[in-house]
Amino acid sequence: MNSRQPLPPQLQGRAFSVGEALSLGVHPDRLRASDLAKPFHGARLPAGVDGGTGHLSLCRAYLPALPPNGYFSHASAAAIMGIPLPARVARSTVIHVSLPPGSRGVRTRDVAGHVLDAGPHDLRMWGDLPLTGPERTWCDLAGALSLRQLVAAGDHLIHHRQPLTTPHELRAAVDRFAGHRGVRALRAALPLLSDRAESPAESELRVVLALAGLPTPLVNHEIRTRTGRFIARVDLLFPENRLVVEYQGDHHRTDQKQWRRDLARAAELESERYRVTEVTADDLRSEPALIARIRRLLSFPVPLSRHESGV
Repeated sequence: MNSRQPLPPQLQGRAFSVGEALSLGVHPDRLRASDLAKPFHGARLPAGVDGGTGHLSLCRAYLPALPPNGYFSHASAAAIMGIPLPARVARSTVIHVSLPPGSRGVRTRDVAGHVLDAGPHDLRMWGDLPLTGPERTWCDLAGALSLRQLVAAGDHLIHHRQPLTTPHELRAAVDRFAGHRGVRALRAALPLLSDRAESPAESELRVVLALAGLPTPLVNHEIRTRTGRFIARVDLLFPENRLVVEYQGDHHRTDQKQWRRDLARAAELESERYRVTEVTADDLRSEPALIARIRRLLSFPVPLSRHESGV
């Protein structure tokens, strides 16, 4: 009977520790039921809870077992702070726990243990969770992310609307990180960061074009008519060429209303003499073809207005 009794509301939809469940009156037999995964010793994960908020729940579930001088780091710290990660990393239920030098790294199933030489300036509390701060976390991710993904993570950290850090603080952290794995990628990423990027895909697109030596575009720039009426805020704009480059995720295709808005938006931009080209995830996987297409578009003459053309 106990094996299938509903869990208390406080435990539903998240990972939790065995100790917490027992303190709420859950019978030990219920904790052995097949609908509860055992991600690591002393923790339970209800069926249907995956990465994302699930990873945050896993870290909270592990908190009672965290050594007094331990803290969450690497992809776990990134997930807790909402830093975008590639799917292969974000889906992992392995949590990353770090300890100071001289310690023996944590050795538990589904826990990646690290020994980090991190100073007080590298650590912070995120609610009840101790973890590496945004600057150190970004540095530690360098060994696991591509340059494109590293820039996307950095863009998120410095976004002008809700920044978690600043370019200056990231640069200082990279200087302190000298001699560690990934520092060359970090130094390459710093000049590519933008505080205006609004999605990881936009960031990766911008990096591809920058590394190809193309002109630097404006990012999420507002375009208005000559009378000041707002038309659109576009992902990338090459103003001298009046070329708009837009990244289109799958929701632009599957959401009919969004698709219609996109068509109307592109038509209005074109009526103001802007050319619009769209980029998808497939294009980002075919960099040479994408770069060649943008380079060709940038070589075209800027469309003339009716007045300029004498019409």
